[in-house]
Amino acid sequence: MIVILAVLATVAGPRFFNDAAFDERGYYDELVSALRYAQKVAVASGCRVRVDITATTFSLAQQAPAGGHCDPTDASYPVQVRLSTGEIMSGTAPGNVTVAPATSLVFDALGRTNLGANQVFTVGSRSLTVQADSGLVVTP
Repeated sequence: MIVILAVLATVAGPRFFNDAAFDERGYYDELVSALRYAQKVAVASGCRVRVDITATTFSLAQQAPAGGHCDPTDASYPVQVRLSTGEIMSGTAPGNVTVAPATSLVFDALGRTNLGANQVFTVGSRSLTVQADSGLVVTP
């Protein structure tokens, strides 16, 4: 009996202390939520929203308003997108998690993206797809 417990502790013990899988899943869910939020903000406000994704961060920014409307010529996206709590919508991956590829994409007022084709992102061992024509964020 003691031998069985020792073998189980040796094999299963490290899994209880390694939180890499939890970190990966948490950041994956955070990125999926941010992409979906960006699309919703673009549709609700009528202003384009840009999502900048690097290997370890993401951030959301919006076009500047001009005369009560969005300035369609604004390519700088100077307005940071905020949550209802007032916090800036951005994120940083835990040290053991990376995203590929690094890119920027823009959601328009109809929720579509500026992508020429569907974009697959990998977050560690997980993947998600942003459909170019509809902006739909697809997860397995």
